[in-house]
Amino acid sequence: MNDRIVAEVQRINEHTRAMLATYLAWGRKIRVGQVQQWMYNELIDFANFRMETADTCLQLVDRGKVADALGLCRSLLENYLLFMLMCRGRKYFRLQDRTDLTEGQFKAYVAEQKEQLASEHQAGTAARLAVDKYPRAKRHLMHVFEGLKDEDDAEFVIPVHYFHFSNFRPEVMRLWQGDYFEYVAYDPDTQQVLREHQRDAAVVYKHYLSYDALLTCLELNELADRAVIARIEAHYTFLGQFLHPTNDAARSLHESSNYHHGKPAIGMATPYTPAAHLLTALYVCHLVAGLLDEIVHLHENAPRNFIAEPGTEDLRRLTADVPIRYGYLWFLFNDPPLYDKFVHCVSHATDHELADYGHYSHTPNDRIMFNQHIYDQLTQALNGWNNPRVGTYTPPIP
Repeated sequence: MNDRIVAEVQRINEHTRAMLATYLAWGRKIRVGQVQQWMYNELIDFANFRMETADTCLQLVDRGKVADALGLCRSLLENYLLFMLMCRGRKYFRLQDRTDLTEGQFKAYVAEQKEQLASEHQAGTAARLAVDKYPRAKRHLMHVFEGLKDEDDAEFVIPVHYFHFSNFRPEVMRLWQGDYFEYVAYDPDTQQVLREHQRDAAVVYKHYLSYDALLTCLELNELADRAVIARIEAHYTFLGQFLHPTNDAARSLHESSNYHHGKPAIGMATPYTPAAHLLTALYVCHLVAGLLDEIVHLHENAPRNFIAEPGTEDLRRLTADVPIRYGYLWFLFNDPPLYDKFVHCVSHATDHELADYGHYSHTPNDRIMFNQHIYDQLTQALNGWNNPRVGTYTPPIP
């Protein structure tokens, strides 16, 4: 493996391990207030198991098991999306099924509901924040409310995803009890209750906990705009290749990936490329930083009667360094890397625009489109490039 990339992978992994060590030490710095709100304990518990997954990823990277580490990163990413909503999701919605209406009638009904809500807001009697079409089902209306409030503190909002995650059991949704062993047969009334539980669990999963639902709820809560959603989709799809059966996904990350040995082996005889090792280390680092930012933000913004002193300074310092030092991977919330700006200007910027920018690095962030070919983009970004019109691109690892 290229020496400069080996050294960079080591630096990234050291930074990730420093975040994990600082997270462990953080427990001694948190000072609980007069009231112990159990939600904070449970969300730390959630983060604990995600840190265990991250630690496993680091061990896999150390052993050169790149594809397996990337598959676990997909799991970490989905948990990160959920964790954002569990920590900062202040809005939730209730669905109203109006499939009894025609499309024209439904449009009129939506307009009527919006007009009614505007009147309620004007009168100061509105319980709903908004009302709109639900984007994931035809002729369903979405009534948006603020999250569940604490009885003793009206300003303290408990995200509804915290409750949905705590109460959801996948076996209740997927498995019908009658197909499996039971010590005593259920009577008809109990079977009816079980069917209702199954339907309720399916609704919660479909509209709150499934991947598509997480994206809808992130947008609803203004935690991700359309550009961020597009990046989430790209990273989720890329990482999913290493979790689900996908032809040549792991092979494509190897040296001499077109060579077929034709004999039994553990993986491939050729090693993973330096860029594949680097990409995996970057993913783990960014995911750990994102998860830690969520739990840190939660404690920093907690009512002082719950968390008297968050003690998050050391963690904040380490997580803030990640997009600065390792921002050449365009993850979810960091700015476009320099290479993406360089490629954009080579392909799309006019001479007049380049003159206005002064230098391609000053291209406005909102002009840069994300490149969905994540591995290839990083591989190319590790090299230096020159363009007579745009200038010189210097790689992030000297």
